[in-house]
Amino acid sequence: MTFGFYKYNAPLECFAVWENGFTPEEVDKILYLESLQNFGKGVVGDQNALPDKHIRDSEVAFIRPDQHSQWVFERLGQITSAVNHQQFMYDIEGVESLQYTKYQIDQHYTWHWDVEFGWQNYQRKISFVMMLTEPDEYEGGEFEICVNGNFDDTKLMKPKKGDVIFFASWMPHRVKSVTSGERKSLVGWVMGKRQS
Repeated sequence: MTFGFYKYNAPLECFAVWENGFTPEEVDKILYLESLQNFGKGVVGDQNALPDKHIRDSEVAFIRPDQHSQWVFERLGQITSAVNHQQFMYDIEGVESLQYTKYQIDQHYTWHWDVEFGWQNYQRKISFVMMLTEPDEYEGGEFEICVNGNFDDTKLMKPKKGDVIFFASWMPHRVKSVTSGERKSLVGWVMGKRQS
């Protein structure tokens, strides 16, 4: 028989902002990728679902590693490994394709979480949002997250261009309605084996 103990000395916050993860010049290279994509309406659930503008209203495209984007995946992998060690300590293996997301006037995404329910062998464990626009390029469009899933304790933020927000995929979050300008971001989900 073993005696139980806490695995860590203190609870991990499961949330972090990696400031200046990408330089303005590097973000401009990512913005160039926009011209290579085919955008469609963002949906809730799998890609066969129908758009519902009351829940989610945005334009999205999915970027996979190629000669134009491989460096982005590599840099995000390095940053994610460091953040995982500091804030999560999750068993992770890789990232799904990156979602390039655009929000224009009146577009938004209501409260949701990124975990997928079911019996898949792999699940989303860490989500991240990298900002591709400066806060003064749009109004509204704030990112809001429930700390530890508590709707009475939320963080509201507008990170700078090149900053990357990391959070546990089970944490409820939303993008508030954009009231002017355009908000662009790169979103990703870090996968790992489902724990039994």
